Amino acid sequence: MRPTICIIKALNKDGERHCGIESKDWTVDFLSHYNIIENIGDFVQFLKLSTIYELFTTINVLINPKDIHIVNIEDLYYTSDYVYQAIFKSVSKDTNCYSSLVNESNKLATQMLGERNIVDGDMIIIKRSITSCDFKYCDITCDDITEILQSQILHTAIIIENDGTITEQKYTYSPLEINFGQSHIDNVRYHEFKYLDFRLFFHVDTKAERTNINTFASEIYGQNIYGNVLISLSDNSDSSPVNLNLTKDILNQIHTVILYHIHNKSEIDRKKYRRNLEIKNKDFDDYDPSKHITFEHEGFPEITLCPNFFQIIKLEYDNIKEKVFDKSYKFENVLNDIS
Repeated sequence: MRPTICIIKALNKDGERHCGIESKDWTVDFLSHYNIIENIGDFVQFLKLSTIYELFTTINVLINPKDIHIVNIEDLYYTSDYVYQAIFKSVSKDTNCYSSLVNESNKLATQMLGERNIVDGDMIIIKRSITSCDFKYCDITCDDITEILQSQILHTAIIIENDGTITEQKYTYSPLEINFGQSHIDNVRYHEFKYLDFRLFFHVDTKAERTNINTFASEIYGQNIYGNVLISLSDNSDSSPVNLNLTKDILNQIHTVILYHIHNKSEIDRKKYRRNLEIKNKDFDDYDPSKHITFEHEGFPEITLCPNFFQIIKLEYDNIKEKVFDKSYKFENVLNDIS
């Protein structure tokens, strides 16, 4: 195994600093794969590694922390199959040089982190499989980098029309940027639906015509809903929830899993997805280049977001998708009536 890692450079070969993608350019067209690559290509470098010792050498040389720095390893982005981890250095907010660092920071890397940390210098991104028991390293590509950056800026929500048609729509700040066929924006109310500690937000129209029930949306929420419904997804952060992508595939899987457990009067058994978190982060001195001659990462670095929301949904769905059970339910309350 000789995995490829990605380096988000603070400066390009001409010594220029990337300013990040400005909010005025936060459009679907501008944030296409090819536009992003054209915009950031000079600041992205890929490096193939032969040994874990080479990884530690790369971290030591590129990150190059000083006494004032904090070296961070963060689960940056995740899907049902992969997790992407960022390795970078920053400083504490109470450090004297913090304000100057903000101005001289790696703004592209900081943006890829969702502004959660200020990155000083280069940032390394690695890709790991979470479907393999050893969380093996995988080759990271340009497609992965653009997907990560897009996910920090553009998000996907779902419109379920009254006839059952499901479409995906993009938004930047708020799902209510999307017109989902409501009578008027003032008539929209949103209701939080907690699922696996994550949050599905059901935006419904209080003035929707009370003719046909939106069956698909109703079966997920557990109450009758009329009219078109806009559904968005965020994580379980209390202070600043992070908007996540909700796709048709994911929503269909959630729908099937919910109906299965309604039918069986059961719920997802979270215990079977638990794992013991044994921190295995290593120091540079732990590796001897004469002994570590292959890429045996020994769990470095530890992955926190495994299993994650998308992975659990996928595993549950794969386990029940061939089973036959009643998929038609009726409810008493009407969500449109709740203000």
